[in-house]
Amino acid sequence: MATNVVATPGHEPPRLEDAAARADDPCDVALAAMPAHVIGDLCAKDEAWLQHHVAECGYCRNEMFCYEKVDDALGACCSVPDSACVPPVLLLPKRDVVWFTRVSSPLGDLILAATEDGLREIEFGRNHTDVEFVQKIKESGGDPVKLASLADAPLATRQTLQRTADELEEYFGGYRSQFDVPLDWGHMPPFQRAVLEATASVPFGHVDTYAGIARRIGNPKATRAVGNALGRNPIPVIVPCHRVIRSDASLGGYTGGLNIKEHLLSLEGVRIS
Repeated sequence: MATNVVATPGHEPPRLEDAAARADDPCDVALAAMPAHVIGDLCAKDEAWLQHHVAECGYCRNEMFCYEKVDDALGACCSVPDSACVPPVLLLPKRDVVWFTRVSSPLGDLILAATEDGLREIEFGRNHTDVEFVQKIKESGGDPVKLASLADAPLATRQTLQRTADELEEYFGGYRSQFDVPLDWGHMPPFQRAVLEATASVPFGHVDTYAGIARRIGNPKATRAVGNALGRNPIPVIVPCHRVIRSDASLGGYTGGLNIKEHLLSLEGVRIS
C-alpha cells in the first residue's frame, strides 16, 4: 500500500525516514517521493534518506533512473524553441529478454517464462491469452518472446524451462516434494522478494499463516501486505503460496482460484476443514 507524505497546516510533514519506519514496505515511501526528487522539492534530510535507500535497493534504483532520464529528456526538449526541438532518445535500463512457452498440466495450460538468470513467471494459462501475457511482461520491464520450440531459446533459458516442465510433471505425479529450478528474483521489490523467499521455505505437506510469514520476515504487523505480495506471486506452485492460509485455518485467497489451492494442498496431503 503506497504511503503518502502530506503536510498539514501548522505542522511539518513527516520525514521520509520516519514514514519508512512505519510503512510495511519502505519502497512505497521511496517511490512516492521520486517525483519530488526529480523536481528538487525534497529537503536535504529526505533527499539523503532517499539516496541511501536507492543505493541499497536495486528495484528503486532502477525506478529512480527512469524518473531522472524522463525528467532530463523533458528538460532538454523544453529548453530550446519549439522549431528546434528534436524528440530526445531515452536511454532506459536494458530490458531482460523473457522467453515463454505453454505446457500442459493437471491444472490446465501453464505459461512458463524464463530469462537467462532463471525462471521468472508461471501463469495459469486460463487467466491470460498470449497477447495479454506479453503485455504483462512488458509492464514488468521485460521484453517477451514466445517460443515456437524450446530449441529457439538460449541454452541457459532452455534448460530452465525444460527443467521447470520436468519438475512440475514429477510434482503433479507425486514424485517430487521440492523444486530445484533457478529463480530470477531480479525484477521484484525487496519486500515482495522477502515474502516469497520466506514462503518458499514452507515445506511440502505443511502450511503457515499470513501472520506467520510476516513474522518470518521480521515484520509482524505486515500481515495484510504479505497477503498482497502473495497475491502477486509470479511463480505459483514452485513458490508455494498455496501453503499460506489464514490464522482461522480458512484458505484465504489464491491467484489461480481456491479450487486450485485446495487441489494443491490435497496433493500434498493437507486437509483444510
